[in-house]
Amino acid sequence: MTDNATVDPVASQYERWIYPEPVEDLSAPQERDLRAGCDPARLSAAYWPDRRPRTAMKILVAGCGANLAARYAFHYPESRVVGIDISAASLAHERRLKERHALDNLELRLERLEHIACLGESFDFIDTSGVLHHLPDPTQGLRALGTVLEPDGVIFVMLYAKYGRAGVYMLQDLFRMMGLEQSERDLALVKDCLSTLKSDHPIHRYLRQSNDVDYDAGLVDTFLHRQDIPFTVQDCLRLVQDAGLAFQGWMENFFYYPEAQIPRDAPFYAPLDGLPEPLRWQAMELMHGHVSQHAFYACRADRDPATYRIDFETDRFMRYVPVRRWDLALQETPAGLLVLERAPYPPLTLTPPQSLILRQADGQRSIEDCVREVRFKDPPEVVRHFCRALFQDLWRLGLYHYRLPGALG
Repeated sequence: MTDNATVDPVASQYERWIYPEPVEDLSAPQERDLRAGCDPARLSAAYWPDRRPRTAMKILVAGCGANLAARYAFHYPESRVVGIDISAASLAHERRLKERHALDNLELRLERLEHIACLGESFDFIDTSGVLHHLPDPTQGLRALGTVLEPDGVIFVMLYAKYGRAGVYMLQDLFRMMGLEQSERDLALVKDCLSTLKSDHPIHRYLRQSNDVDYDAGLVDTFLHRQDIPFTVQDCLRLVQDAGLAFQGWMENFFYYPEAQIPRDAPFYAPLDGLPEPLRWQAMELMHGHVSQHAFYACRADRDPATYRIDFETDRFMRYVPVRRWDLALQETPAGLLVLERAPYPPLTLTPPQSLILRQADGQRSIEDCVREVRFKDPPEVVRHFCRALFQDLWRLGLYHYRLPGALG
């Protein structure tokens, strides 16, 4: 690849302001267990619900920054990992991590995402987190990634959200209006502005939840970026379609379904939940108001939907195998009720029948196997209705994934 830092303002930014904050030792106590939020082992049941988890893959980190490709190689020693980026400075730090941890399974390339076909290989999993919204043409970028995706591969995408970052875009416009660039002096003005804003400015909620505002390169990336395209739910779905791919699912269903936001007996619940699914997702984004990132995964359009689609409309769901989300903790009240806890989301206390059946869900038993273990005395149609309501809620709340029938056989 030709060095384009002098002509590409985005490349120039990341040469000077290395992003994210470089990690010096992946084995340090505070770093050892950290993984990407889209980690394919932890989310295997979401990406490939039709099969057992796999550890040996071909992984592409498209826009790897200072640490991410090395982190994947560190946690996936059986996999081949390729990291590409437009910043030579970021890749230089990745190479230091590669040498420090003897990551022989890691290859690093100075390359634009749009030119990925020049590698001449395909990948099982592609992570492009926080990258496409900085391209001149995000659709072209995602389409390019689709051309190097294996037939059953998965692309994870994270894009900045329009509404949850409204305060960011207000300040970006302000700083652009003032003619601020990316100098130390201009960064000092950004910090001064942030310290003088009133407490009810829309930016403050974002500042409380973002780690990027804790260091200079993160502040530049947030407020002084030269190319930052925000996305709505509708924009995300159109992007996937226009790139010739199929939308597979959200990483956090919690934000896109009404169960988490509205009491079921509220008058507004039924008409909202009755919307067609894409409109329901859009409606929940508007109702929540503070989603700052849209994280989702996509696959090739020719991949059989029966290998990944979770559907509670037919009784086939009874053969699904519930898989507890990796960071979900099960607690128990003195009365013997299960409490599902997944920070930072609200805990969910189950009823006695719900607790009884979920105790049988060990990651190997299907829902109908769990029913047999409990030996409910109700008619089969009543039990199916009960199970459909429970396990659909657990999926929509982002607490459980499901393996499809035969996946563990």
